[in-house]
Amino acid sequence: MNRSLFRPVWKNLASHALPPVVIGVFLLLYLGIAFNDDDALMSLIGIAGSNVMLISLFALIPINRVACLVEEFRRLLARRQLLRGKKGAVQESLFDETVKIKGAGSGFSAVERRLSNSGYHTVAGEDSLVAWRGMNTFPARALFLAASAFLFSGILISLSGRVTYRGTVIEGERLPASGGEGGVVERIVLAKSMGRFLAKSLTIEVAPSERGGSKRIFGLYPPALDNGAFVYPRYLGVGLFFRFSAPDMPGGYQTHSILSIYPPGKEASEELPGSPYRIIFSLAPSDDGSDPYMTGRMSFLFKLLKGKEVVLTGKAPAGGEFSQGGYSLSFPDARRLIITDFIHDSGVYLIWTAMMLFIVAGCIWGPVKIFFPRREMLFLKGPEGCQAWSRAEGGRRMHAGVFHEALDALEPARQL
Repeated sequence: MNRSLFRPVWKNLASHALPPVVIGVFLLLYLGIAFNDDDALMSLIGIAGSNVMLISLFALIPINRVACLVEEFRRLLARRQLLRGKKGAVQESLFDETVKIKGAGSGFSAVERRLSNSGYHTVAGEDSLVAWRGMNTFPARALFLAASAFLFSGILISLSGRVTYRGTVIEGERLPASGGEGGVVERIVLAKSMGRFLAKSLTIEVAPSERGGSKRIFGLYPPALDNGAFVYPRYLGVGLFFRFSAPDMPGGYQTHSILSIYPPGKEASEELPGSPYRIIFSLAPSDDGSDPYMTGRMSFLFKLLKGKEVVLTGKAPAGGEFSQGGYSLSFPDARRLIITDFIHDSGVYLIWTAMMLFIVAGCIWGPVKIFFPRREMLFLKGPEGCQAWSRAEGGRRMHAGVFHEALDALEPARQL
C-alpha cells in the first residue's frame, strides 16, 4: 500500500474517537428499535448479526483497540530510545510539553544537580540530559487495550456466530438439551438473595441423566454450561394443566398450557380450539403477602370470554376447581417453569478473559498512578541553543514546577 495512503488510514484506525462513534451508531439504532419493540436489545442483536455492514462497522472497534496497542508500543519504544541517549528526531507528540531555549549555557551540570536533589534519576551526555522517576503505567495501559480488544472481539463473535435455542424448563420434566438426554428438573427455586446486587436468586436443580454424572445446579450468573450451551433463564411462568367444560361443550376440553404469568397480576390467554371460548389467566397474589412462585402455593384468577363477552370470572387454587352456571374449570396440576435460552457462543470466553484483564489492569494502574507516577524530562543541546521536553503520568503540577526550575538553571533566561 502506498505510504501516503496508509498513514491517514492508520491514523483513523488508531484514533481514540473511533469507538465512541461506532457505539453511538448502535445506540441510535437501539433507541429507534426501542420505540416499537419491548425487547429492543435482542432485536438489535438479531439485526446486527445478520447485517454484513453492521458487523463490518462493529469490527472496527477491536481493530482500533489493536491499532492503539501497537501505537502504545511504538511510543514506548521511541521514548525509551530517546531516554537512553540514542540520537534521533524527537516527536513532540511523545511528550506533554516542549520548550526551546536560545543561547543556553555550556552544560547541564546545574540542571542535573537540581533534578537529582528532587529525586530524579539522571543520565548526562555530551550534549544531552535525561531525567526520570517513578514507574511507567504502560503495562496497565497495554492490558486495558488488550482487554478492550478481547471484549469487543467477543461481542463481535457473539453477534455473528451465536446459535440460540429457546426451551421451556419445567419442574418434573427433562431439561431441554441436544439429543434429549438432559436430566430431570427436580426443582426450580426462587428465593430472596443474600447478595449485594440482586434482590432474588433463581436456581434450577437437575438430577443426573442416564449417562451418569452428578446433580447439577444452574443459576442466574455466571451462566452455567449444558452440553456446550450457556443456560440463560429469561422469563418465569407456570405450566398449568386445566380442564374446562361448558353447557355447549359437554365433552369438555383439557390441555397443558405454558403461561407467562409471573409476577402476580400479569395475564396470559389460552384459546380453546373449535369453540368460541378464550380464558385469560393470571397468578393471584397471596393473602399473606408472600410470593406464590417462591412458596409454590399458587392460586389462579381467570376470566372466561365467549367471543368478546366475559361470561365468567373466578379464582381457584392449584389442585382445586371452580363451578358456576354450568361452567366448570379445574386445575389438577401446576408447576413452575422458566423460559430459557440455550446459547452456543464462543465469544463469551473472550468476554470473560477481558473482564479478568480489566481487573488486573486496574490493580496495576491505581497504585502506580497514585504512589509512583512516571515523570520524564529530556534536554538536548543544539547549535542554536537547547530544547527540552517533559512528560508526566501523575503529579503533573509538581513535575511541571521541577521542570521549569530546571529550565531556570539554564543561562541565559529562556524564551518561549
